[in-house]
Amino acid sequence: MKCLIIDDDEFSREFVTTLLGGTAQCEEASDGNEALAKFTAALEGDDPYDLLLLDIMMPKMNGHETARRIRAIEKERGIDHGKRVKIVMLTSLNSPKDAMESFCTAQSAAYLVKPVSKEKLAGVISKLGLNRKR
Repeated sequence: MKCLIIDDDEFSREFVTTLLGGTAQCEEASDGNEALAKFTAALEGDDPYDLLLLDIMMPKMNGHETARRIRAIEKERGIDHGKRVKIVMLTSLNSPKDAMESFCTAQSAAYLVKPVSKEKLAGVISKLGLNRKR
């Protein structure tokens, strides 16, 4: 599984990378613009991401906007709904409004509240059918 962890906090990125140790090939992005560049490059290199772990609260471009732009890129490229990258939103906010926006507007597959535990993350990955290595 190839995963992109997008969070403006370096510690948070490293923590999630550690949680995924041995189960995913992890790359990191510190903001939405860097994430879009890496996502596009991976598609162009025919080595797309299977999973994006995306923080909601980031400067410049928040996670919801980043997810919307990723979905637009997929649509422009004609990527089937079933073959789209799975997006899991990560947040320190536990609000119904953010959860609804994540699912409806950002079209995420899941929503996890920080701090994320290894068990919760593994459970989401399993439910998404991503628990096998590439």
